[in-house]
Amino acid sequence: MKSTEEQAKTGMITFVAAIFALALIIAGAYFVFWTPTEPEGQPAPHAIDQSK
Repeated sequence: MKSTEEQAKTGMITFVAAIFALALIIAGAYFVFWTPTEPEGQPAPHAIDQSK
């Protein structure tokens, strides 16, 4: 039988790992679905003639 201290340590590690995994999932979803893209209809910065 585990001591109370060992149970608490295991539970805390599990909690922190779950929070970390959830943060990675949220960050990944943000990066894939909500990252802004280039505005359409605007010229690319390298297409503008800056020599004038």
